[in-house]
Amino acid sequence: MVNSYSKWGIETRKNKYLPIASMLVIAILIIPAIIPISSGLSIKIGRRPTIKVAFIWQKWDLLDLPAKTGMKIYKRILRKTELKYDVKFKVYEFWDSWRGGDVQNGKLRKLGIDVVVGPGGIGGWHCPKKYRTEIKEFVRRGGGFYGICGDSTFGSLGVVNLPRGYKIPLKRVTGYKEFTPMLGLANVYSDASAFDHILEYPLWFKKADMVKVVGKLPTSRVAIRIEPSNIPIQKPYYRDRVRVMLGNVPLVDGPLIYRLFMPKVTTIAVFKGTDDPYDMSIRGEKAIIATTYWRGRVVLSVVHPELTIGNRKAHDLFARNLLWTAKELPNT
Repeated sequence: MVNSYSKWGIETRKNKYLPIASMLVIAILIIPAIIPISSGLSIKIGRRPTIKVAFIWQKWDLLDLPAKTGMKIYKRILRKTELKYDVKFKVYEFWDSWRGGDVQNGKLRKLGIDVVVGPGGIGGWHCPKKYRTEIKEFVRRGGGFYGICGDSTFGSLGVVNLPRGYKIPLKRVTGYKEFTPMLGLANVYSDASAFDHILEYPLWFKKADMVKVVGKLPTSRVAIRIEPSNIPIQKPYYRDRVRVMLGNVPLVDGPLIYRLFMPKVTTIAVFKGTDDPYDMSIRGEKAIIATTYWRGRVVLSVVHPELTIGNRKAHDLFARNLLWTAKELPNT
């Protein structure tokens, strides 16, 4: 039987598959209209996400200018991560002073940053209120915060067990006698009791002494044990011991009552040894933790896996922490 379509000047034979084809066309046209992309149910085929990473530096931090040379190392690791995890990174470097800067001018939101990396230093221990507010709001709205070394303290509730007379060296090193409030993104503290033997004579502690202590970190190596957990950030390395570069003092649990309104903190790694400049008091304490803050994700790392020269496993710990905070780690 032949059907005539005189209007179009076309003749076709009746096709028994025509109804099926029609239904497929309707599905293609209608389904996107009833399932918006924002619902999170969109099909991702051949997608290679671009992750916008902002490294934050402070002009008031005497450790940030020399530490900035580490950007070459960070970028090298990120290039390897792109190949291994099929992602793409767009890297930004944000600088702030007490009078303003990239973070305080709202660039975290304006540029659509996915994750902030605080690479260390003491700049977060005394900083402008606007600076803290912008970062907290960024994480609250769904951004990631990866605080390393001194910035693990910045992301915490603050510091406990400070050595007697700590204000004297604090002022000499930073110019301030007190800490400003930390971000409070995770229910943990930095345990400063590990500084006890370093600040044994605080009256005589000078900037040169701090430089000497910090100078021991790049060559330090300590074993951390990756703990099995319900957050599979480091699942390939569960129960492994990885030797990494030391950094800040360990993290300890925050107040029990805070667990009523703050998300659970998951221990990702603990110290299994020590090295200069710390003593054995850090053994068994938290080296890396993960949690959430409202819609955002947070990782605080006392140690420097990313700066551990020649250890690819340590570099992958850094990469996986970063991908998880950016919500782009596969199978999580």
